[in-house]
Amino acid sequence: MKLRIVALLLAMALLCAVMPAAMADVEVMVLPEDARGFDLHKSAKTISYYKRGSNYYCLMDEFGNEIVSESAGYTSMNSRDNYYKVEVESADGVHDTGLIDAKTGRVIVPPKYADVEIISDRWQSGITLTPSNADDKDYTFTNYSTNEKLFFRVDTVDYYFDGEYAGTLARSDCYGGYDRAFGAYLMVTNTSKVKTFYNKNMQPSPVQSDYSNEYNTARVTNGTVYTHVGSGQTAFVPECTLSMDEVEDPYLLVDTTVYDLQGNVAFTVARPYTTVRAFVNGYAQVRYDGKYGVIDDEGHEVIPPIYDELGYSYEKPIVYGYASAVRDGKFGFVDAQGNETCDFVYASNIVRDRATFAEVKNLDGTIIVLSAAVGELPEHFAEVEFPTSSGCRAFVATNANKEKAIIDIYGNYLLPYTNQYRSIYLSYDGTVALVYADGVYSVLRFEIAEPAQVVGTVEPAPANDGSWTCVNGHSGNTGNFCSECGSPRPEEPAKPAFCPNCGTKLGDNPGNFCPNCGTKLI
Repeated sequence: MKLRIVALLLAMALLCAVMPAAMADVEVMVLPEDARGFDLHKSAKTISYYKRGSNYYCLMDEFGNEIVSESAGYTSMNSRDNYYKVEVESADGVHDTGLIDAKTGRVIVPPKYADVEIISDRWQSGITLTPSNADDKDYTFTNYSTNEKLFFRVDTVDYYFDGEYAGTLARSDCYGGYDRAFGAYLMVTNTSKVKTFYNKNMQPSPVQSDYSNEYNTARVTNGTVYTHVGSGQTAFVPECTLSMDEVEDPYLLVDTTVYDLQGNVAFTVARPYTTVRAFVNGYAQVRYDGKYGVIDDEGHEVIPPIYDELGYSYEKPIVYGYASAVRDGKFGFVDAQGNETCDFVYASNIVRDRATFAEVKNLDGTIIVLSAAVGELPEHFAEVEFPTSSGCRAFVATNANKEKAIIDIYGNYLLPYTNQYRSIYLSYDGTVALVYADGVYSVLRFEIAEPAQVVGTVEPAPANDGSWTCVNGHSGNTGNFCSECGSPRPEEPAKPAFCPNCGTKLGDNPGNFCPNCGTKLI
């Protein structure tokens, strides 16, 4: 089934009372009146709902295509990471839970467990229970109509890898702590606090580890031997058969040389970093002399190590092309080319939500929003709602008149202010919104594109042909004054002959950062 997408004229006729005129370019999909319980999955951009008179949930994509029908028998559907946690009717009323992929609806963990756990994007588990008593319980279920409590303990845990059953462990083998995934390998702590690594077929590794590390190290005469705990192989040598997609960290850093799993030189780096974190989406956080920076997966230093804090977390060093940063106690943003895109003005301890947007409480009670792309937004807000604090490309703003708007990372108003929406739910990437107004649910679809002229004052870059653009936006100038308005040619900031931080002589053509300590020069 495909839900009807109303024609533009009909859509605007139905929603004319709530849609500002500027909304004419936005794609609008009115959801069926016989459906209930709409919920937007903010990362997958799918929408769960159930039909009037039905007890079972369905799932559609942002275009109205049905992905999961009520024939699947899901009595509940709740978003979890990149999944939906689903429930079905079961014989015992306990073992009824599973996981489906939020984008495709594919079953990842069958709905036959008392509980499920998301270990990583590749590893999940399903837990079966057996009746117990209050003194020997892992779970408690309460019947709220009678206040009766039922007690259970874990019987077994089934593990799934990439959506396929991998194997089963008994409670004593796995329920002593937390599970952690290292790529295609799983570390499990048992009730005796012994850590065991398993491969994707749940075969235990011959190597034991007392620590939660992917590699064991041992000093030998000629250097250090690195043992991959999950497989038992010696890593970073020609005999290693591991591939990059099997491990969490496929590189070994020695001074300024980075080796791959087979011991080949993968790339070199600018300086001997004390720490290189695992690469995520082509970037890794590095540490040097107590400061943090970022390198790409070819070893290029894209953000120099000059920041006291960098990134939402070391596991997500770059989000949508930007990283939050703290320098000298002040908060700001840096892009993936090392450019500081937001002035470091506000003390870091008064800044909240610091991935791609950050908020600062103003003295008058309003909220200042800092954008990773364009810096401080000129408008101050009564309320702001970010889809997530870990990185998004748009947010919902409320003004003093209690009107709501959607504003993207470039400061553009995707949805102009209106007081007609009772609720707005926005996807992480800012391209889909589930809105409710006057008894009607609708899906709005936006396009986010970098504007030709962003919010705030941006110094125009000189053209490659030597021409320049004046402060009023007139381009193609070659003399000392603008031929259109007479504005003088902007002076290029002079770079120092010596680094102001470490004193290194910079030469005749210094770059933007000191090659020795990374201090920004202009």
